Amino acid sequence: MAGFYEWFVEPILSNGWYNPINTLTYSVILIAAVFLVYKMLKKMNIHIDKYFFIAIFPFIFWGSSTRVLKDAATAGVLATPDLNAFYSAPFFVTPGSYIITFSLALVVLLASLLLQKLSHGKLPYWKVMAVIGIALCALNVYLLPIMAFEGFLIVAGLALFWTIVFFGLYYFFKTNTFRRFSDKIGLKQSSFKKLWSFQNTAILSGHFLDASATFIALSMFGYLEQHVVPRLLIGMMGPQAMFLLKFIIVLPTLWIIDKYADDGDFKNFLKIVVFILGFAPGMRDLLRLLIMV
Repeated sequence: MAGFYEWFVEPILSNGWYNPINTLTYSVILIAAVFLVYKMLKKMNIHIDKYFFIAIFPFIFWGSSTRVLKDAATAGVLATPDLNAFYSAPFFVTPGSYIITFSLALVVLLASLLLQKLSHGKLPYWKVMAVIGIALCALNVYLLPIMAFEGFLIVAGLALFWTIVFFGLYYFFKTNTFRRFSDKIGLKQSSFKKLWSFQNTAILSGHFLDASATFIALSMFGYLEQHVVPRLLIGMMGPQAMFLLKFIIVLPTLWIIDKYADDGDFKNFLKIVVFILGFAPGMRDLLRLLIMV
């Protein structure tokens, strides 16, 4: 019992610190949840396509911004004592934050599907869900006690730089110049084009938002890394280790998904999960720099 408190309860009460035990446990739960949620979506006859992503994207932002409201409430800087009391509750910390976000998104999805059915398709579920999600995000942004823009702008600029680099490579790998170069050195242009697809480029860019936010927050503003593996690498190499970590984890993961996930919907769902695991914490860190807590 003492071990359970130390490994799971205490990190939650400490606003989300991770150790090897809870990291491994949450990873196993995530893997199981991915398969269960995918099966549920298939039973609901929902295609995992760009429209599904548009529908859930606001809820990714909502989850990140709600987590920042938790950080702000812990520091006691929200507008009222009631807001501080509400958002300081421990269920806004992982795994609670993911459970709350998923539950909210599921309720809105079911309501949106019902409206789609009642309107005989005139109100597509993804439009309804996206509009509701955007409204919820607007409320969170309104509640955020914005105090500074310096860190936010630096991270946004660095993340934009990486996005331009990655999409520049995306277009370069499609050119005849690269085809001729790859032919000379015995590489397959098609392999680079598949790995560096539009989807994969966007996912990698999302993860580099996380890497950029971590790098700037640690090196310029005195923040600390909460996750086990990044904390270990940063201790050895410094905050810049986050960029290397993203390359050696994200690209091989996307390559495996492209190679072994035959079903299109399942492949898209796995890629959305990978995107969330990078973009959501990156957005949390980016927004947290606005409130400087």
